[in-house]
Amino acid sequence: MKGNKSAQALWKDYRFLTKEMKKFLTKQDMELFHNLMEQRERLQTIINEAEDDGFSVSPEGREMLIEIRKDNQDITNSVQFLLNRSKRQHQVSEAYNAASTTAVNQMSWKR
Repeated sequence: MKGNKSAQALWKDYRFLTKEMKKFLTKQDMELFHNLMEQRERLQTIINEAEDDGFSVSPEGREMLIEIRKDNQDITNSVQFLLNRSKRQHQVSEAYNAASTTAVNQMSWKR
């Protein structure tokens, strides 16, 4: 275990990082969101290698895991929303570029 932290302490750190990810995703601070995600991935490796000591099956552990899953679902939904919005903006931009290019080409041919 990293620094001899208990499974409970590791999961609390994981929950904290998850909540911070959610907060900075809401603020659309993608750089910090990505940094937090990388930290959480490293922590996940530590959790996987650590002994559970029964925390994840305790009432408190199960409640915390449910909370983490809910936050993860919220993060997934937000990322999907941002991705879809970005795609739409790109499509609109491409449509304007195509329309602009066509209009300029038609003007050139009319001369």
